[in-house]
Amino acid sequence: MEPKKAARQTIGFRELAPYVRLVQHIAGDDRYRLPPRIIYDYELKFVLEGRCDYVIEGVHYAIGPGDMVVLQPMVRHSCAVPPNGTFRYYAAHFDLIYMGDAYNFSVDDVYLSQDYVHSPFIPDDPELAERPVVSLAEVDFPCVVSTSDPVAYEALFRSLYAAFESGEYGRELSMRGDLLHVLALLVRELSTPAGISIRHPQRERIGRAVQWMQAHYRSQLQLSDIAASVHLSPSRFRALFKEATGQSPMEMLLSIRMDKAKELLLHSTLTVGQIADEVGYPDLHYFSRLFKRCEGLSPLQYAQSLRARFS
Repeated sequence: MEPKKAARQTIGFRELAPYVRLVQHIAGDDRYRLPPRIIYDYELKFVLEGRCDYVIEGVHYAIGPGDMVVLQPMVRHSCAVPPNGTFRYYAAHFDLIYMGDAYNFSVDDVYLSQDYVHSPFIPDDPELAERPVVSLAEVDFPCVVSTSDPVAYEALFRSLYAAFESGEYGRELSMRGDLLHVLALLVRELSTPAGISIRHPQRERIGRAVQWMQAHYRSQLQLSDIAASVHLSPSRFRALFKEATGQSPMEMLLSIRMDKAKELLLHSTLTVGQIADEVGYPDLHYFSRLFKRCEGLSPLQYAQSLRARFS
């Protein structure tokens, strides 16, 4: 039975604060299997040795050393080790943010108590199947990533597992830091330095649009101006840009302008009004409202706090 569709929420990198629920280091032989199931949080599996055949939402994946399996909430999957094979991996279950006690659950009851060897499938938990699903706006994780630096991932998972097993006070902070580092490495695997998905068929065109915005951010730009720079209609360009970056073009432009404004606030002698004009906002009050919405401080407060820190 398919799970009831859960509520969905999207967060950005700034809101990302992973809550690590379970970390495992597992080794198995060809008796290892995972019958069809869904999970209710995220799981990363980083393969150290051996092979495994995964089926995720009906698609087959042959998994080997250095591969990262990314299992998202409510996605049906199964796996088995080929005959005479072995399989060793690290795994981490987590939420992208802590969703409160009402949505927390026991891994012992939900995951560790299941009979994965003999069960034909793992029944869905109807209550957990209605947990909200939180996803990242800036990146769409594929089911499998062939990592470019397995040594770095292995070191992070080793540290993550050691912290989980230690039971020490404050281990949550160490685990969150390690997992954030893992996610940062994955994001770099999947995106260009401008934040464009490397899998998107229009990534080069979107990249040219980002470069054009970086060169013209001082001007009074409309969506139609940016779209015209890469010879697309505004509606088509907006859709492609969102697919490739997880942001709208105007959100990206705002980010470019705010980053430049912060640089000028810290390293120049320009007034706030001059900086506003320099980054494309001749209306000082509008610029100040946008800046405070993005940074939580007014431009003047931001400048004063940083200058006091670095003076």
